Amino acid sequence: MLVEFGLLLARKVSMLDKGRKFSYSSPKRRTLQGESKKRLILKVATEVFAEKGFHETTIAQIAQIAKIAEGSIYNYFKNKEDLLFSIPEERMEKFLSSLHDHLLGIKGALNKLRKLIWYHLHFYEKNKDYTRILLRDLRQNPRFDQTKAYRMIREYSKIILEIIEEGKKEKSIRKEIDPYILRDLILGSIEHLTIRGFIMGKFPNLSEVAEPLHDLLVSGIGERNRMITLHLNKLISRRRSERGKKKISTGNANLRQIG
Repeated sequence: MLVEFGLLLARKVSMLDKGRKFSYSSPKRRTLQGESKKRLILKVATEVFAEKGFHETTIAQIAQIAKIAEGSIYNYFKNKEDLLFSIPEERMEKFLSSLHDHLLGIKGALNKLRKLIWYHLHFYEKNKDYTRILLRDLRQNPRFDQTKAYRMIREYSKIILEIIEEGKKEKSIRKEIDPYILRDLILGSIEHLTIRGFIMGKFPNLSEVAEPLHDLLVSGIGERNRMITLHLNKLISRRRSERGKKKISTGNANLRQIG
C-alpha cells in the first residue's frame, strides 16, 4: 500500500515538473547578462557625462535613462568617479587593438606616422562623446594618472616614440630631433585641432586635416628636407659671398679711377 502511494506521488510530482517553467539560468548566462548591463551603464554614462559634464551628472540620472535601479549601478562601479574612469578604459582597449591592426604591413616610419595621425583623428571624430569626456573631464582630474586607462595612454605614447626611433634608424627622421618633443608636438596638435571643435560648437571633419598635419611635421623633421635646407643655405651663402666680392671689386675699380 505504501509502495503504491509512493509511486502515485512520484508520478504526480513528475507531471507537475513537466508543466513548470523554471527561471534558473546558468552561471555563464548570468555572466553575459551582467556584462550586458555593465555595457549599458557605460553607454548611458558616456552620453550623459558628455552632455552635462561629470560634476553636473548624478548616478540617479544615469539609472533613470538606462531604466535600471540606481542601486544596481553600484554592483559594477564603486562610485561615480569609478564609472567615469571605466569609460576610457573600455575605449582605449578598442583604440590600441585597432591601431595595431592599422599599422600592420606599413613600411617606413613616416608612413606609420601618417596612418597613426589619421587614425587618432578619425577615432576622435567617431567617438565624440568619449572625446569630450577625455579632454574636458578626465584631463582635469588629479587621480586620472593612477588609472588603468592612463597606463594604456602611456602605452600609446610609447608606440609613437618607437616609430620616431625607427625613423631615426632608417634616416627618414633627423637624428638630432628630440623624440619626446616630437611626440608631444604630434599629440598636442591633434588635441588642439579637436578642442577647436568645442570652441566652434561642433566637430570639424578631423580626419581631413590628418594629411596636411603630417606633411607639416615631416617638413620639419625629415632628413631629406634637412639636406635641401643645407643645400639652399650653402647656395645663399655663396651668392652673398659673390655679391660681396663684386662690391669690393667695384669699389677698388672706382678708387683706381679716382687716383
